[in-house]
Amino acid sequence: MNLWTKSELLEALSDELLEHNLPENLEIDEVVIDSRKTPKSGLFIALHGEKNDGHDFLDQAVTNGCKVALVDKKITNKASTLLVKNTFTALYKLAEFSRKRSNAKIIALTGSVGKTGTKDMLELVFKTQGENPGKTFATAGNLNNHIGLPLSLCNFPRDCDYGIFEMGMNHAGEIEPLSNLTKPHLALITNVGPVHIEFFKNEEEIAAAKAEIFSGLVGEKIALLNFDNPHFEFLKQQTRGLTADLKMFSFGKKTGADYQILNDVIEAKLPSGKKISYQLNSTHPATISNSIIVVACLDLLGNDFEKGISALKNLESKSGRGKITEWKTISIIDESYNASLLSMHAGLEYAAGLKKSLGKKRVVAALGDMLELGEKSTEIHEKTLSFLSEFNIDFAVLVGEKMSAAAKKLPKNSYQTFPDSLSASLAIQDLLQDDDILYVKGSRGMKMENIIQNLTSAH
Repeated sequence: MNLWTKSELLEALSDELLEHNLPENLEIDEVVIDSRKTPKSGLFIALHGEKNDGHDFLDQAVTNGCKVALVDKKITNKASTLLVKNTFTALYKLAEFSRKRSNAKIIALTGSVGKTGTKDMLELVFKTQGENPGKTFATAGNLNNHIGLPLSLCNFPRDCDYGIFEMGMNHAGEIEPLSNLTKPHLALITNVGPVHIEFFKNEEEIAAAKAEIFSGLVGEKIALLNFDNPHFEFLKQQTRGLTADLKMFSFGKKTGADYQILNDVIEAKLPSGKKISYQLNSTHPATISNSIIVVACLDLLGNDFEKGISALKNLESKSGRGKITEWKTISIIDESYNASLLSMHAGLEYAAGLKKSLGKKRVVAALGDMLELGEKSTEIHEKTLSFLSEFNIDFAVLVGEKMSAAAKKLPKNSYQTFPDSLSASLAIQDLLQDDDILYVKGSRGMKMENIIQNLTSAH
């Protein structure tokens, strides 16, 4: 795949470029910022990080397949170089150029939870759409911040029919520049909840920060909002204040949503009043709820609705994001990638439902601390542990000081606490019984995957 030519690189970087020694027939297949990546013909951007300077890893980048180094220091190296004033600014210049040369329909999404799962569903469905099905690009992993998003755009092929870009934030003012860079035709917020609330006074401030995603809308200017979320009316007002002449649609389970899930079988209603049904390869409440977002996007931007909807039955959960594996007689639900109050509720409900449908004896929930909650941390952790009784969870393995502190209100013998996931991983085998479900979830920093890895590597 020829992602960048010499002429495109020089045109994109014209304002930043100081000098270069690029060969005439240059072809770049991937843009990277991690020298450990091994692209076929890569462009390595040497960014200055808080701890590391990419310029120190140029030799490794060249060894691993990079043909060109984008630098802001003079270097002696085997790679061809583009010397610019500032590599971070150059990253954005390349992203801008990549977006400008594309005729794709662009979907941008953010939300307190459910971003990546929804993005994966959208990618699956939109790969069936367009003039050349399969020409759909989506953010890799969670490259959704001020560096990851422009890097994703740098790797956005020029001939795509659709582009799906995830945007994350910890502070107000972070999403607006990403939206203006991406210039989406449709932007959506999965939901708003108390995630990263350490950096905000309240949830309404989080909602306002999420609404920045609508500021960069172009073309059709379609906004999609969660009708079930308590901040719906506030978001509607915020959205109207950000950009003129947009089309607004809602999705949810409540009556009144433009795109409404009627039941979990799954049936849904479109704005026209038409009812549809579709199969989804998941019974997870969050996946079912977010599937209506995909229905809405497909109806608004797709070109073959039936083909797109039928693709949902091929959905596969990924490690850390709901993948189920079997170990001996135990079913392990791996949601170790991240956690919030909303996703904990949905996940424990899901695990409890599986206990019935799979005929398992117990649900053991291994729950790690949720981070970046500020002064609301105690309240949110206590609320989370109240879900254990709500869904009749049989036993809890609680990891981290916040979960351990909140556990004091639980019945004795219903839980065990551990300071970290490593110590929990060493004890987990002794806490499990035949025909258990083990549900694992926690904030990224808690590394809850240690529990699964230690268990499944045991004989």
